[in-house]
Amino acid sequence: MLRIFLVDDHQVVRAGFKQLLEMEPGWEVVGEAGSVAELADSMLRVQFDVMVLDLSLPDGDGLVLLRQVLGKRPDLPVVVMSMHEGALYVQDAMSSGARAYVTKRSGFEELVEALKRVQNGETYVSLDVRMVSQGGNRRESNGLPELTSKEANVFLLLARGHSVSRVAATLNVSNKTVYSHRNNIWNKLGLTSDFELRKLAQQRGLVTE
Repeated sequence: MLRIFLVDDHQVVRAGFKQLLEMEPGWEVVGEAGSVAELADSMLRVQFDVMVLDLSLPDGDGLVLLRQVLGKRPDLPVVVMSMHEGALYVQDAMSSGARAYVTKRSGFEELVEALKRVQNGETYVSLDVRMVSQGGNRRESNGLPELTSKEANVFLLLARGHSVSRVAATLNVSNKTVYSHRNNIWNKLGLTSDFELRKLAQQRGLVTE
């Protein structure tokens, strides 16, 4: 028996996944949520073995939510679903504690494989993400070739609207370190504000508006 909890802001998507997942012998979708608020309420009432989590939610950042969930249930296997296949998203999700990362454009069989892998205590990344990684080095494939990997991580978190203190807490570094990275990012990319940083991130397809 595998009890699955689905978190996605589109009810139609959840319904489709539920129908397909429950075709697997012994699998059951026992809970669903379309927002951070719904998940917070449901986690207190529903017993489940694995979570499938979309990073794009209407009332919160998926990576912050991932850390919060694992703070309450450190051993919970979480399979992240995302529309993004860039190395930054994968790195952030896996370093935050996700056991698997599957893009929404990959085949449904990838999600099934990911759930089977995490059920066995393994990790998994979908094939399309692996192909992107193999197509170039990390700095070339993450949409920010001008930046180092640490600067790129700071860039992405700032682009999502996080404060310097939140970025520091997420990356487990000091505020001073984040300010230093931000100054380097601004200089390298010709930016003068975090507003311009977010617009650039949208233009490069790293975040959605």
